[in-house]
Amino acid sequence: MKEINHGKTTKVLMLEGETLFNQGDKGDKAYMIIHGILDVLVDGKKVGSMRDGEVFGEMALILKQNRSATIISSQSSELITISKENLDELISSGSKAAQEVIINLCKELAKRTDFQNVPYSHEELDDILDQENQIIKKITKQILYRLERSTSHIE
Repeated sequence: MKEINHGKTTKVLMLEGETLFNQGDKGDKAYMIIHGILDVLVDGKKVGSMRDGEVFGEMALILKQNRSATIISSQSSELITISKENLDELISSGSKAAQEVIINLCKELAKRTDFQNVPYSHEELDDILDQENQIIKKITKQILYRLERSTSHIE
């Protein structure tokens, strides 16, 4: 894995099979996939994959928790890091209602139980996010998607 700094932005280049972080690690940044495919492992089992354009790692920052999954590249990948300060700035660019939705979805996803609840319908979410910027919409919908996909946590 190689990191390249460009001012306030850091690009992460990963070869196939490299580990970005492990479940239980301290989370100090989120990531956006520029290109590539990353596998998500929880308790040593593959529970999903992420692709171009996805943002991940935000839960550890939002909920101030350790990483809830291990992330391994399944092919050469390029990521951009998002610092806690930048993520906080992005999220606070949304309305109080959107911020509350993001936190509620993260809390539900972090439960990692068979009884996770999806607290918002797509219609409710669309109404809440109607006037939000594209980044807020994307982050929120990605968290909802992960929550809907599985009763196992995917970060």
